[in-house]
Amino acid sequence: MTSKPIKILIITGITIGVLLLVIAAAVFIVDTDFEVERPVTVERPVDEVFDYVKYLRNQDNYSLWGYRDPDMRQEFRGTDGMVGFVSAWEGNEDAGSGEQKIIGLTEGERINYELRFFEPFESTSYSHISYGTRFR
Repeated sequence: MTSKPIKILIITGITIGVLLLVIAAAVFIVDTDFEVERPVTVERPVDEVFDYVKYLRNQDNYSLWGYRDPDMRQEFRGTDGMVGFVSAWEGNEDAGSGEQKIIGLTEGERINYELRFFEPFESTSYSHISYGTRFR
């Protein structure tokens, strides 16, 4: 006959094993890619809006990261508004640190970005802003 503490250990071990299997299965099943789309209407000509937002330095005027840490350090490399331009930041724990690089530009239509986050966690993401009568 098995003692009560041993039965509890066996049940606990089986429960933990099943939970680990569920977590391992979820890693392979859950899709990590996602898209977020937020349409914004601006009552200005598309060219005027595009010419404003393609410059990463202008993002300070509407950036959530800037609101989280108005004193964050920034560094800019390259020619703003052109492919290859990098805007880097290092801020408080809310803003973290990272950099944003323009990796593609279709004048008047779309800007593609690579976002590299260093703190509070490391990751790389890709984003874009598109313009016109609807988001693409």
